[in-house]
Amino acid sequence: MQWPQEHTYSTLSWLTGIATPNLSAYRHGSKPMSATVVARIQTAGRTDPAGPIVAGRLLCYPQLALVVKRHMDADPVHCTRLVRQTVQQLQLLDDERDIAAYHIKPPTTGDVRWNALITGVAAHTWSLSHDGASLDWTTQLRPVAQWWEPGTMPARWRDWNLVHTPPSLRERRVIFPTQWLEAV
Repeated sequence: MQWPQEHTYSTLSWLTGIATPNLSAYRHGSKPMSATVVARIQTAGRTDPAGPIVAGRLLCYPQLALVVKRHMDADPVHCTRLVRQTVQQLQLLDDERDIAAYHIKPPTTGDVRWNALITGVAAHTWSLSHDGASLDWTTQLRPVAQWWEPGTMPARWRDWNLVHTPPSLRERRVIFPTQWLEAV
């Protein structure tokens, strides 16, 4: 694999969600790279290292997964706000390479529910900007065992929330209405 020369480990780490020591190990051959890792690095390498994602420290999907992993147990409401922030910041991008890098497959959060939420939201935002097309890494459905609604909404709103949840989330059994993805 041709290593992206213009990117530092720091910028590649931000774009891919791969820790800097692992990037170094991959580059020097002391750790083997999976096809997923190669794809993440190649997609990130096509972007401008001084572009809006890195320069603006936008919360792309790999970064969202890392932050959710750290805070999902202690503050799930904050994590739902970060999902909305990720969707809103995507609107700042207009270069297709940046949009592709923003949608790089994120690392796992360690929780199937949050993974399903992030995957479903990424599938939704990609579909909106690409005439209904789907991302390769979002096509394998991994629905949660039981319907899940992050946050603290009263049960009486559950049916309304479900009806207004995008299909990419409903098929993963995650209730997260479109309004929660919009700025207030």
